[in-house]
Amino acid sequence: MLLFALALIAILGMASVAVDGSFGLIQVRRAQNAADFAAFAGAQQLNGSAVCDGSGATPTRYQMVELVQDTVNANAAAIGTSWSAQFLDGLGRPISGGTFSPATVPATPASYPPPGACGLTVTANPQWKPFLAGILGVQQMTGQAGASVAASTTGLPVSIVALNKVGPHAILGGGSGNFIVSGDMYLNTQVINQPWSGVYGGVLFDDAIDAKTSSNLFVFGTIHSSNGTSGGHNLWPLDTCFGGSGPQGQGTGSGVAFQPADPPPDSGDVGDLPSFPLTCGSGSNTVTVAYNHIDPTVAAINDPLQGGAAPPNPALSATAINCPGMSLQTFASVPGGATVLQPGEYTNPVKITTAMTFGDCSAYTGEAAYPGIYRFDKGLWIDPAAGLTVTGSNVVLTTVKPYPVAGNVPGTVSGGVFTATGSGNGAPCLPRATKSSSASGGGSPMAETDGTSASKCVGTVDPTSPGNPEYGAIVYGDTSFSPVGYGTGENYGLMIGGGAGSHVNLTGPTTGTWSGSNNTPGLVLYQDPGTQANDGFNGEPGDAANINVTGVIYDSSLTNYGSSAPLQYWDGTGGGIPLYAGGTLQTGNGAGWSSGGPTQSAGSFTVNGTCIVDQFNTDGATTITIFGQPYTLPGSGGLSLIG
Repeated sequence: MLLFALALIAILGMASVAVDGSFGLIQVRRAQNAADFAAFAGAQQLNGSAVCDGSGATPTRYQMVELVQDTVNANAAAIGTSWSAQFLDGLGRPISGGTFSPATVPATPASYPPPGACGLTVTANPQWKPFLAGILGVQQMTGQAGASVAASTTGLPVSIVALNKVGPHAILGGGSGNFIVSGDMYLNTQVINQPWSGVYGGVLFDDAIDAKTSSNLFVFGTIHSSNGTSGGHNLWPLDTCFGGSGPQGQGTGSGVAFQPADPPPDSGDVGDLPSFPLTCGSGSNTVTVAYNHIDPTVAAINDPLQGGAAPPNPALSATAINCPGMSLQTFASVPGGATVLQPGEYTNPVKITTAMTFGDCSAYTGEAAYPGIYRFDKGLWIDPAAGLTVTGSNVVLTTVKPYPVAGNVPGTVSGGVFTATGSGNGAPCLPRATKSSSASGGGSPMAETDGTSASKCVGTVDPTSPGNPEYGAIVYGDTSFSPVGYGTGENYGLMIGGGAGSHVNLTGPTTGTWSGSNNTPGLVLYQDPGTQANDGFNGEPGDAANINVTGVIYDSSLTNYGSSAPLQYWDGTGGGIPLYAGGTLQTGNGAGWSSGGPTQSAGSFTVNGTCIVDQFNTDGATTITIFGQPYTLPGSGGLSLIG
């Protein structure tokens, strides 16, 4: 009997392992299912919400608790309320202050998840009574299961996407400042009808990328250009002068795209040239285009911010740009004495000349910093005085109509007040005696203006001859180079510049509708695609600001491009700066004047992100550096299991 009693304890222990252990495996499996489904259901609710990467409704914390609890009850009722959850960002990282459980249901049901919440970790702790282990003194058994689901995407480092389908100089390096691009570039240009195409080495050079005057363009990456042929020749996106010994760096098949052979340079560092440095010209007119690789096999691309997955246009009145829980704030002008602007709609032109900060929604909501969305109906001009700084972090600055100032758009003056009468066509207003450099003039300086009364830019003042007006640049036809009209203004919807030593620092939101995927900065500067206007950075004479933009710059507002688009150029034979009313990102001012021109720009323009534009032009003596970021644009997210 004694031996049997002792043996019975061991027998019950083994039976408990078999019975209770098997039942425990079932409970843990059910708990794992509950955690998996709850995490996925929570991520589905967050994906596409305003706090993650979309414009849909954002669930409250209270609703998230109910969602997880319902999912747990449906899969493993034994868990009850023994679970906890943690909000995750797009990379699957826990967000500080983002834990919740049934015991911490917010007293205020309207409390929202933290910005950037794109997923969940759910940890379930099932409990159950054993069948046999209780005889041995074990009255309760527990287990644990967890799962994590978040929205995440990856992409390639892309610096510039040029969507213009018309012809040459979609990306143009001009003036005398270095133009450094670290990352890949995409070109949509295909030859239709333009004057500088030339055949060399059996390839038609269609002049989609060019450099002029005394500029240098360095591309530490791959240039992807539209495929196709013209006149039986394959297209190559450079000027004929950059043919060298024939096409260099060409891919051997569809989709070939070598990564940069050299590390990206620091800002302004041109000592380490890319793989293929090609030089054109001689003496003081020598320019260089250097790149690591050209892949001419890419089909024409569509505007990535006009697709079905793209975020809504923040310029439209139907798009909600208000801070959470508030009505749209509308301002007729910048409040007097303000040092911090608040998100909302500004119905009149806005010019900033003092130290200023673009605020996000934190001042309104009192909670975590939701992005601040701004809508400038009649343009924005950021022009801080020397030494001052303008900043904006976690913001989207949206512009619509061109800023109404003389020389930017045509207009009239009455009583000393300038009133815009229409839109500009993209060409500048210049002093009467302006002549191009010999490089821009095809070997000899050419007159940029003719000084006739018909070409006056109303309301402008010639800085070299106070009291006299400036004149529209002469516009030449695309085939004969005969004058066909005059420029009527640069048509800037956004103007960013400033005095020497001034700084403008802008960063896009990492959460919400217009953020990038994986919590990268998203749209920071957005021009309404339905209203033609250009973006100008240090684009006014004498501008010398140090401009830093982190995020996506978007201006695809050239509404008439394709086979029917006008092809006209200013800056004379050999220069060929395209004249467009919209979609141009213009950096710098002053095309290396021979005489009489406005003061060249200085300063710097640095982008840590992607520029999606129709056209990218540089000019003046401003240094331009584009550090391409992963091509994870707003609206490109998707769910993936990460744990």
